[in-house]
Amino acid sequence: GDHRRTAEHRGRFIAESLAEFDRSLRGVGGRLLILGGRPEDAIPRLLRPGDILAFQREDASEEQAVEEGVLKGLAPGVSVQTHFGQNLLHRDDLGFNPKESIPLPFGKYFYGTCAEVLPRRELPAPRRGELPPFPKALAAEQLPALPAEVPADMAALAPLMHFAWPRKARAADAPVPEFDWRGGEAAAIAQLEAYLTPSGLGSYHRTRNQLQGAMSFSRVSPWLANGCISARTVYWRAKEFERANKHKEKDKRFDHVHKFIFQLCWRDYFRLYVARFGTRVFFVEGPARRGRPWRRDVDAERRWKEGQTGVPLVDALMRELRQTGFMANRGRYIVASYLVFYLGIDWRVGADWFESLLLDHDVYSNYGEWASMANVAVDLGDKYPLGLKGRGPSSGRLPGARGGGGDPWAKGAGAGDAAFDPWEQALHYDKTEAYTRKWVPEVRMLPTGSLHHVDSLIAAMRTNSEGGYPQKPLAVEQIGLGRWPLEGGARGGVTSAASGDDHSGRGGGGSSRGKGAGKGGGWRRGRGEQSASRRGSVAESATVRSAATDSGGNSGATMAPANSAPKTAGARRWKPRAQA
Repeated sequence: GDHRRTAEHRGRFIAESLAEFDRSLRGVGGRLLILGGRPEDAIPRLLRPGDILAFQREDASEEQAVEEGVLKGLAPGVSVQTHFGQNLLHRDDLGFNPKESIPLPFGKYFYGTCAEVLPRRELPAPRRGELPPFPKALAAEQLPALPAEVPADMAALAPLMHFAWPRKARAADAPVPEFDWRGGEAAAIAQLEAYLTPSGLGSYHRTRNQLQGAMSFSRVSPWLANGCISARTVYWRAKEFERANKHKEKDKRFDHVHKFIFQLCWRDYFRLYVARFGTRVFFVEGPARRGRPWRRDVDAERRWKEGQTGVPLVDALMRELRQTGFMANRGRYIVASYLVFYLGIDWRVGADWFESLLLDHDVYSNYGEWASMANVAVDLGDKYPLGLKGRGPSSGRLPGARGGGGDPWAKGAGAGDAAFDPWEQALHYDKTEAYTRKWVPEVRMLPTGSLHHVDSLIAAMRTNSEGGYPQKPLAVEQIGLGRWPLEGGARGGVTSAASGDDHSGRGGGGSSRGKGAGKGGGWRRGRGEQSASRRGSVAESATVRSAATDSGGNSGATMAPANSAPKTAGARRWKPRAQA
C-alpha cells in the first residue's frame, strides 16, 4: 500500500511515550538516548567489550531478523541478556514451549493454562541511584560512526516519526473524537484508574461490545501495545477491584472481571500463536494451509479504507479509525468481516491498513485476529470449525446488545465462518443511528431509521443524492468463499490435554504492510508491482479472483488462472514503500 507502516496517530503516541519515558528516567538519575537510525547499525557501535546488552526478545520474523542483525554486529566480549516481556503470564511458567506446541483452540489455553498459572507480580520501579549511571561521554572512536542523537521532545521527534507538531487544529465541521489519546505511563495509569469503577469495569461484560461510550470498554490497549503499562499491572488492579466489588453485580450471568481477564489472555495467546507457527501466519492461506479464492480490487479496497462502501456503519467505523487511530473491538470485527466475507478481498489488505493506522497495533494480536477472521489461522477439523475460536458458544449467551449481538460466532459454528452481518450489527449497536450520523455527515439528511436497512437506505439515497456518498452499497450479501486444503496441507498443530473451548477474541485487526506476495494469490498491485519479503519463496498454487463488481451492488468475481499472478512470494510481511 502507498502508506507508512506507522501512520501519524501512532507515531505521535509513541513520541509522547518516549518523551515521558525520558522524563521518568531523569527522575531517577538516568536518561534516554534516542538515535535516528537502524538498530542493527547503531547498537553494536554503542557497545564495547565488557558492556552488557539486555533486550526483550520477540516472536515475529521481521523483529527477530533485526535482533539477529544486532547480535551479529556486536564486538567480542559484549555480554547479552534477553527476556520475554509484555505478557501476562511469564514464559517460564507456561509448562510448554510455544515454539513446539500450544494448546488449541484458545479455550484449552484459557481454561487450562490461564486457570492454573497465576500471573507474577510486577517488579518494583527503580529508585534514584539504582540504575547504572548514564555515560557522560561516549568514546571518541564511537562518535563518528553513530547516527545523530535525537532529543526526547516532541518537536525533535515529529519529523523523524512523521507527525504534525504542534497538533493541527481540527476543522470546524469535523466530528469531535470521544477520547483524547496521549502516550506515556502517566496517561495509561490515569485511564486505568478512571475505568476501575462500577460504571466501567463493573459493567464490562454488559458494555464491552458497544461502539462508543466513555465507560463501555477500557481503552488501555494502546498503552499495553506500546509498553507504557504492563498487562500484569492491569491484571492485579482488576483483581483488586474485583475483591472490593465482589457482590455488587446482582445478575449472576455476568462476570465482568473474568471476561476482562479473558481478553488479556487472548493477547498473550496470539503471541504464542505466532511463536508456534512462525512465518506461516503471514501467508494468505495461513497455518491452516487453506485455499480460498481471495481477490484484489483496487477500487473496492480504496472505498473500504476511505469509508465509502455505501454501508453506513462500516463507513463510520473506517472513518473513525482514519481520523483517530482507534476503533472499538466490535467495530473491528464488523469491518474485517465486510472486507473478507462481503468483498472477498485478500485479508492481508485489511491487516496492512490496520497496522498503519491503529494506535494499539501489535503484530501478534492483529495478524492473529485477521487470520482468524479469514478462518485460515489453524485447521482443527470439524470439531472446531472456527479454528482458534473453537466451535462457538455452547450456552449462556445473552441476546442483542446485552450479549451476543446476533451471535455471529454461534452461527459460524454451523456455517464454517463467523461472518458479521453489518446491517444486523448496526441494529444491535447503533440503534439510534447516532454513531453513524456522527462520522458520516453525508447521511445526516436521510430520514431517521433508514440507515441500517438496505432497501430503506437505497430508496432514501435516490432522493438525497447530494454530498458524494455512494448511491448503492458496494456489497449487500455475503459471498461464499469455500475452503479447501492445499496440496500437502496439514492440521495446525498438537493440542494440549487441557479441556474447554471458546469463541470470542480481542479487538485487534491485524496488520503489517508492504507489497510482497504470499502463497495462494498474494499481493497484486494495480500496476503489477510486486516484491518478495524476507526469506523464502513459494510457487503460486491457488486460484486468484480478479476484480469485478456487478451492477446490483454485490461484489462479484471472475476467475483468473493461477499463473496470472506473479510467481514470487514472501514468507512473512511485505516490505513497505516507506517505513517509519
